[in-house]
Amino acid sequence: MKFPKSAKPTKKRYNILALIFGTVVINYLDRTNISVAASAMRESLEISTVQMGLVFSAFGWTYVALQVPGGVIVDKMRLRILYALMLFLWSIATLLQGFVNSFAVLLGLRASIGVFEAPSYPANNAIVTKWFPEEERASAIAIYTSGQFIGLAFLFPVLTAVQDWVGWRGLLIASGLVGIIWAVVWYAFYRDPERHGSINAAELSYIEKGGGLVKVAKKSTSLAKFSWADFAEAFKHRKLWGVYIGQFCVGSVAIFFLTWFPTYLVEYRGFDFIKSGFLASVPFLAAFLGVLLSGFTSDYMIKKGYSIEFSRKTPVLIGFFYRSVLSGQIIQIALFL
Repeated sequence: MKFPKSAKPTKKRYNILALIFGTVVINYLDRTNISVAASAMRESLEISTVQMGLVFSAFGWTYVALQVPGGVIVDKMRLRILYALMLFLWSIATLLQGFVNSFAVLLGLRASIGVFEAPSYPANNAIVTKWFPEEERASAIAIYTSGQFIGLAFLFPVLTAVQDWVGWRGLLIASGLVGIIWAVVWYAFYRDPERHGSINAAELSYIEKGGGLVKVAKKSTSLAKFSWADFAEAFKHRKLWGVYIGQFCVGSVAIFFLTWFPTYLVEYRGFDFIKSGFLASVPFLAAFLGVLLSGFTSDYMIKKGYSIEFSRKTPVLIGFFYRSVLSGQIIQIALFL
């Protein structure tokens, strides 16, 4: 493929980042819409609290189990095709939830959403690695990761309004239709750097020199194939264990807000349904600001000459310290009360 020649690099990587951002918003829309629907769904289907907890957990079972296989698939398939297929399949599963009449079918559909979404974040990381140089990568990851929080911050009130209008079945059907439309948008507009028709040679060179894995025709760099023997390598390094523990701590806190929080506000705090949607958005709005701040701060420190290790670790450690202090204050207040 011939690329447009220009001394000034194009900015096509930001168009790709906008596509990922939108995809992440829809990804989390389909993970969390059931938390908005939960209270009405339990009453309609006569599902107990324990059964609802199993439905919430079903997504996590398959999502976690297929993270590594999902990463292997991402390495083997073209991302344009794979992501469009994933979007379409998890959106169909989301839509079908609007027609369920039994606990067993609902459980199966939630588990299937976890199956089809499992490769999504490995795919996001692969896309950013292809399209962005090292010094811009943390900012790019912060922007698309913020999509999950800004999407939820603004979507929770919208989702509660939609459910108030068309019911919980209509909410799930509408969510699925949005994802199906976005699958078409993704397939129409996404291309890898070496296949993108309007990126110029200057931007390709800029990305490649900055550490992006751009594979231009006749200069393709062959990557080592994945072997299951490599799996043990993921558990040999102290730094990786730090990432795992940190992600576990973040996930264990976030899962409550992604599942039970709206039900808690309505059933145990007595808020009306519409007001609960606005209150449920507050933690995600704060998370959106925090993610962007940490990502841009990390890249800024690299540009100022700090080491990559120091620049990447510092925002994370500050966040953990602040949350630990805050958690300690909450525990003290709880004990005092």
